[in-house]
Amino acid sequence: EAHERILYEKARATLESGFGLSQQLLFPHTFEPAAPDLALLKELQGDLVALGFVVEFFSGRTVVVRGVPADVRAGDERSILEDLIEQFRTLRERLRLPHRDTLARAIARRSAIRHGQRLAQPEMRLLIDQLFACEAPMAAPDGRPTLVRLSTDELAKRFA
Repeated sequence: EAHERILYEKARATLESGFGLSQQLLFPHTFEPAAPDLALLKELQGDLVALGFVVEFFSGRTVVVRGVPADVRAGDERSILEDLIEQFRTLRERLRLPHRDTLARAIARRSAIRHGQRLAQPEMRLLIDQLFACEAPMAAPDGRPTLVRLSTDELAKRFA
């Protein structure tokens, strides 16, 4: 949840500034989305570019992804846009928020560190520093807490 909050606020700021850093893919990803997904991609194209996506539309339904936002985790480059569209559609239907907010939530949710993923000590410290630099560090974009405060007594009970 903490990393999701960080990525959400970063995505919102990037969408507002209109300029996100992109990493070019060595091997572009080509896919053919269903017609509704293709229409959604075209509708969001300007904001996707602002986030750092480099997308080309060819004849028919062929879409080529040549670049992705710079902070996309290594190994996630291939399917990120397809997954992002799925997340966007789910969040849009459930939350009915402005599309930029929905897009920021979708990319944050898609790119955040997964539960159980191990981090090195420096990565943990950086994550905490970035979290406390956020406007709303106490909750993920959907309201889930990012921190839980335990008293010494509560902590002792959990390990008794």
